[in-house]
Amino acid sequence: MQLMSVSSVEMHFGYKSCSQLYKLMNDGWLDDHLHIHMPSGLRFLDVDGLKKTLQGLCQWRVDSVFLRRQ
Repeated sequence: MQLMSVSSVEMHFGYKSCSQLYKLMNDGWLDDHLHIHMPSGLRFLDVDGLKKTLQGLCQWRVDSVFLRRQ
């Protein structure tokens, strides 16, 4: 299990902003990967399997972050 902050996940997967990740978290789509650090309330995501989950949730486009070479 590798936990990363939302901004770290954004940079790791190549998103331009965190807004899509926050929307998916707030809608409950990433509950399996979400860990909340108490008492601060910081949200961390488990990166193991997250890429596959995001690929299944997000609409595929020509300029998709998953199709870019890293």
